[in-house]
Amino acid sequence: MSRRAIPNEEVARCLALVERSGVAEWLETEIEARYRRPGRPRELSVVALLTALLLLATDDRALHLSAVTEVLFCRLSDEAKATLSVTGDAQAQRSFLARYRQVRYLFHAVTSVLDPSGLPKNQRLGVEEFARRCVELGDDEVRDARDRVESFTGAMLSASVAECERPSRLAYGLDATPVPLFSRGPSKRSGLCATDPDGGWYVREGDHREREDHKGRRRSRVAWALEATLLTTASREPGSLAAFPNLVVGLALDRPGVDPGGTARRVLAGARSRGFAPGPLGVDRAYSGALSTVFHLPARAMGFELVIDYRVDQLGRQANSHGAVLVEGAWYCPAMPEVLVSATLDLRSGVIDAATYRQRIEARRAYALRRKSGPDADGYERFMCPAQGARPKVRCQLRPSSLAVLGARPVNPPASPSLLCSQHAITIAPDVAARHAQSFAYGSEEWARHYATLRNTIEGWNGFVKDPAHEALAQPARRRVRGIAAQSIFVTLLIVAANLRKIDTHHHQMIHRDELEARKRARRRRVSLTDYLAS
Repeated sequence: MSRRAIPNEEVARCLALVERSGVAEWLETEIEARYRRPGRPRELSVVALLTALLLLATDDRALHLSAVTEVLFCRLSDEAKATLSVTGDAQAQRSFLARYRQVRYLFHAVTSVLDPSGLPKNQRLGVEEFARRCVELGDDEVRDARDRVESFTGAMLSASVAECERPSRLAYGLDATPVPLFSRGPSKRSGLCATDPDGGWYVREGDHREREDHKGRRRSRVAWALEATLLTTASREPGSLAAFPNLVVGLALDRPGVDPGGTARRVLAGARSRGFAPGPLGVDRAYSGALSTVFHLPARAMGFELVIDYRVDQLGRQANSHGAVLVEGAWYCPAMPEVLVSATLDLRSGVIDAATYRQRIEARRAYALRRKSGPDADGYERFMCPAQGARPKVRCQLRPSSLAVLGARPVNPPASPSLLCSQHAITIAPDVAARHAQSFAYGSEEWARHYATLRNTIEGWNGFVKDPAHEALAQPARRRVRGIAAQSIFVTLLIVAANLRKIDTHHHQMIHRDELEARKRARRRRVSLTDYLAS
């Protein structure tokens, strides 16, 4: 049964987005340089191919090359065909197969430009045969190909975001999500490799790549997949109606658990190079354990303000510098009571309840160091003891001026005073405990509001783009061409389609903004005394 004809308006929107990205012209140049052969000129253009794939994505269809053939030669009006320079038809089976061959050859030419992998695909090979067929690529070749595929991804995402006005101040959420592959994984029992060897085993626990835990027990929820690192925008003011839709502005695919910090750094750098101003960045515990030189320091150098959660083994005291102690991302006086230092550990172990925890986190404020200046261009910060300044927060015998302050908390100074206790201020370098440092005091109401907003945004996006009724990113049968280059194209176009869906919804919300604000302010009450009036 033939599909409906695609309206010219939908074709025009997808074509404009592809042309705005500039990727089609660039890919044509690369293909021409690689495949300059004698013979009949190619009839199908890259811009037509990408437009057809995007039309399928926005129409909630599977991204099959046979469906692309049907779109280009059976579902477009004569006007749309002329705009895309598509000639011929595919009404008979023989002509359809000929057109399908054109689409398939062009798609594989595009993937050859973007492919950073030299692994053989589409066959279940033995280990020795697999090793013989592998094409060795140098580090420079892999890096150049990876840069090309991520440039393609970034350009397409930016073209979709350009459909709405971008604000100057944004916040972001960063996370990695599995992209299941249409492939069987390798089998130790049969000795056969995967039909799509660019993937890897993905599990929910740990770093998403180990199939067994530290005791040798098999982990649950294993899938053969790629891992997509997504960067989404979020509201800069938690709780307010967003003036900009939450969109994906950065994307990269890799094997699960392979250098997540480095992949995230590339995603952040790409978004920043495309004009997205840095802001608060919410990340989960998978990134709090990354090497600081790989992720945390580069992210801060780019201007992002990290909002981090910690594993249980990262709680409490994390570092010290010149006598100051770092407790869960913030610098405090060394005389801060131990009961406040261990507050989060006590909460997670069930020793205290949430109300007591909030009280202890609030009590930490009195012991927090006062920022004197910074961070400067090099990232150095100057801090003062909390017993200093016009309004000391604590009373300390080492700071006589603080003793006369009423209401300040008394502290017992350390037996061996440090530089923090003897100098007017101390300077802390940016690489001191860089893995744990963050912008908001961990556990505080401000931290909780920002972290919840940023994490809910990215987690909501993961569910949004995996909705089986629309983009269905978790359905590998809808993306059957194997290889990381092909999957990068498919995933990019699906996320672009999801961005467009978000933008359309946001435009509708802006039209009815007053009604939405009134509905938000209205309090939903469970009962009313008027319900009990006698009839």
